[in-house]
Amino acid sequence: MVTELDFLKFVAGVLDVPVESLSLETAYESIPEWDSVMHLRLTLEIGSEYNVDIPVDEIANIKTLGQFYAYLA
Repeated sequence: MVTELDFLKFVAGVLDVPVESLSLETAYESIPEWDSVMHLRLTLEIGSEYNVDIPVDEIANIKTLGQFYAYLA
């Protein structure tokens, strides 16, 4: 199981932000680095890194990092 901290470190690397600025409650578009293009990139990167399949029809419904993290459980 991927720890919350390891997940947040991974996301921080993708978004190029300090890990301290993120939590599972961090929401889409709540930080400038997480725009619509980055939302798609983040989805692809998480899918690739953690070998998870996030259904295309669910991508737009993901609004927080916690919702991404739930796919890893």
